[in-house]
Amino acid sequence: MHSVFYVMLIFFVCAEARRNGTQLDEFEDEYELYENFKAEYNKTYEDREDGKRFKIFRDNLLKSKMYQQLERGTAIYGVTQFFDLTEEEFRRLYLTYKSPDGHEPINRIHVQKAGQLPSYFDWREYGAVGPVLNQGQCGSCWAFSAVQNIEGQWFMKIHRLLSLSVQEVVDCDYADHGCSGGYPVHAYECILRLGGLELAVQYPYVGYRQYCQVDPQYFVAHINGYVVVPKDSEQIANFLARYGPLSVVLDARLLQYYRSGILNPPVAYCDPQELNHAVLSVGFGTEQGIPYWIIKNSWGEQWGEQGYFQLYRGDDTCGINQMVTSATVGS
Repeated sequence: MHSVFYVMLIFFVCAEARRNGTQLDEFEDEYELYENFKAEYNKTYEDREDGKRFKIFRDNLLKSKMYQQLERGTAIYGVTQFFDLTEEEFRRLYLTYKSPDGHEPINRIHVQKAGQLPSYFDWREYGAVGPVLNQGQCGSCWAFSAVQNIEGQWFMKIHRLLSLSVQEVVDCDYADHGCSGGYPVHAYECILRLGGLELAVQYPYVGYRQYCQVDPQYFVAHINGYVVVPKDSEQIANFLARYGPLSVVLDARLLQYYRSGILNPPVAYCDPQELNHAVLSVGFGTEQGIPYWIIKNSWGEQWGEQGYFQLYRGDDTCGINQMVTSATVGS
């Protein structure tokens, strides 16, 4: 994949140089863009580091324009809060989903079709989804994805949304790696072992791993198991509409450059076999004839569409169908 990327990037740079001379047309004043970026996202650097970050910023402007030309959906690429990071830094800090080698959960279910699917469905409109949170520079996406799925399951049970503790899972899931990555299925298994989850206000998120401080007297939610949904878009949509938001994973490398719209990049840049980020699927729809998933991220409201993104639905784009799971809480 890397060789394909660099061939494409070299071709793109040469083509742009021929067309525009020594500057890119949209990026005439790159330094002004960089200064605006630092002001918007409250970034400060020492002089030497500032020069290094400006060079990375310029490289990312060029890459975002290349990805824009290759995009097959309606996605808009551009400056995000991650534009001062190399792709390697972004991957190390934020793309930390880890699936154990050879680990394929056996409790994959079959989803019965329940009549005609609506053309549009969004659990946010029913109150089943909490506010967008920010994991910070802690690779805890897997814990956010699992816990927010459980919040949705408890909403289905009690018709009231709880804000549950992600930090409890980060601290107490010894099968995973805290801020260095993890696996939503392990998070469910951790919660089963512990016996429940505390409220976030009782066990607040700090963005780093601590020793486990769980106190069962404060448990407000429990689970009795989990299921793995088949790798089929229609079955996933049916399950989501009937049972609540779902924990999903994908290759999220291009989210470093994503601003809005329906993401549908070529497979070479969004590989279904390279899963590296866990998120929460909350709905689906169709726009301009393009079917899409509505997905909640954990990078704060400044990122994407107020913390959400849309991804092409129907062909396992970026591996979004590969590991779809949900906790179960019983009747």
